[in-house]
Amino acid sequence: MHLSQLDIFQVRNLENIRTSCHPQANIIFGANGSGKTSFLESIYLLGRGRSFRHRDLRVVVNNDSDELVVSGRLLRDQTSTAHQLGIRRTSKGLFEARLDGKPLQTAAQLVSELPLQLIDAHSFMLLEGGPLQRRQFLDWGVFHVEHDYTNLWRRFQKTLKQRNQLLRHGRIDEDLLRTWTAELIPLCEQITRFRREYLSALSGQLNQAVSAFEGLGQVSLEYYCGWDEERSLADVYVADHGRDIGTKTTSHGAHRADIRIKVDGQTAADHLSRGQIKLLVYALKLAQAAHYREHTGESCLFLLDDLPAELDYQHRGQVVSYLNDLGCQYFITGVDKKDFEDLVQTVPHQMFHMEHGVALVD
Repeated sequence: MHLSQLDIFQVRNLENIRTSCHPQANIIFGANGSGKTSFLESIYLLGRGRSFRHRDLRVVVNNDSDELVVSGRLLRDQTSTAHQLGIRRTSKGLFEARLDGKPLQTAAQLVSELPLQLIDAHSFMLLEGGPLQRRQFLDWGVFHVEHDYTNLWRRFQKTLKQRNQLLRHGRIDEDLLRTWTAELIPLCEQITRFRREYLSALSGQLNQAVSAFEGLGQVSLEYYCGWDEERSLADVYVADHGRDIGTKTTSHGAHRADIRIKVDGQTAADHLSRGQIKLLVYALKLAQAAHYREHTGESCLFLLDDLPAELDYQHRGQVVSYLNDLGCQYFITGVDKKDFEDLVQTVPHQMFHMEHGVALVD
């Protein structure tokens, strides 16, 4: 899958951009503040319905406008069919997404149409941050290869919310608590099964991706399901009864899961240098893209913000080579055009020079 055309209207300082995109390499260069990251942010908005820079989309709308619009023409790898995807957000908070003119009802529908991976200066939090980042990484992968996962996840979130709301009440209805607990247990167990199967399959792809980079060592992924697996989840909830009432929240379950990422048997975040951590993040994301392509026959789209500042020349070349082998379309930003000339010298590509919110084909 790739974007063949992109239209951006009133996203930050990008007032009106209409451009064709190369199906392989797209390089966006220019001075700081010229709109390079906003260009990537626009594609992210199109694929996720939200920004990776700010929670409140109203601040992403250009100050001189009351709405932003991003649309793109998608071409599928398998069928060569074309689809028009678009999103609109107003400064008052209204959001809508459409595919070929028809409204998309959920964020999950939007995300499934444009599978994309973002790597920026904050991506190292996948290793150094809390479990939430690693659960999001894991659930992105499961969502894109398991069609039943979205409905399962929604049911789980709804049930967990109901149980937590009950725990926050002053007086607990024990019968109702048992009901919500009984509903939550099989949902946690099903989510755990999906996640385990995905992580097991991903490990093989990860080994291949890691081998493309020198000096990372032997990487392993260990899944912690969110409770002590030597006990049944039902027994855990019985033992947690007083604790959950005291803390007014559900202490264990699939919402407490984590991936323990290790290198040569040691926790990666503690064992690796910052440069090695960045490389491992790339390897993890590339492994996901390879797994996705293997299961769907389609490729992911990659957004790489300020690549020259994140990796040295040798590793930049290795990343680009891997993306090319996967058949991925990618958009890379950087300040200096010279940082890319040798990198994509033998790769079909298109360059954009960003100046004051305008994308000039170079």
